[in-house]
Amino acid sequence: METDIMVLTEKLLAHIPENLRLKENDIKVLNDHLDFFLSKADIIVKDFYDTLFSNEATRKVFHEGERPIREKSLAEWVVKTIGGKFDVDYWAWQTFVGILHIKRKVTNDYMIIMMHRISDLVIGEAYKDLPSDEAAALKTAWLKLAGIVLSLISESYHYFYLVAISQTTGINLNLLDNLVRVEVDNLLEANKKYRLT
Repeated sequence: METDIMVLTEKLLAHIPENLRLKENDIKVLNDHLDFFLSKADIIVKDFYDTLFSNEATRKVFHEGERPIREKSLAEWVVKTIGGKFDVDYWAWQTFVGILHIKRKVTNDYMIIMMHRISDLVIGEAYKDLPSDEAAALKTAWLKLAGIVLSLISESYHYFYLVAISQTTGINLNLLDNLVRVEVDNLLEANKKYRLT
């Protein structure tokens, strides 16, 4: 049973199709726009937490008085992401977020919709402030980055959730996977009205 984040990260990165990976030119575009991202960080952070706190379900994820700490953390994520290098250590850091999300009960539906919201803001601000060709290049690079981050966080959440169940129950991960497959067949049969074919 693999619990090493670096090994899992490399495995997950290998699943990403070549044309969806960040290339050197994408990284250059992101790094060249550090000032743009820094100028938008406050807008992104405020909107992110205003959105989360405006909804009763997502507001429950936070502890009383925690918002300033979480805002600082997100602002640091923006700076580290855009100003850094996209090496395996960076991607492992994103994979680690999956475990943090389990601990904080931040389910993948929250994470995916909020990454979409950040992407919408970044792209909107880019087209508002930058020449259209620059904005288009930034959109391409950002969406690749967001897709990779989403895949790492959501799959590590899923994987480490199963690992935690396996380790606490003593059920081998392969056996657990087989049990899930059997039950999924039952669920598919029970919900067959939703099948396309």
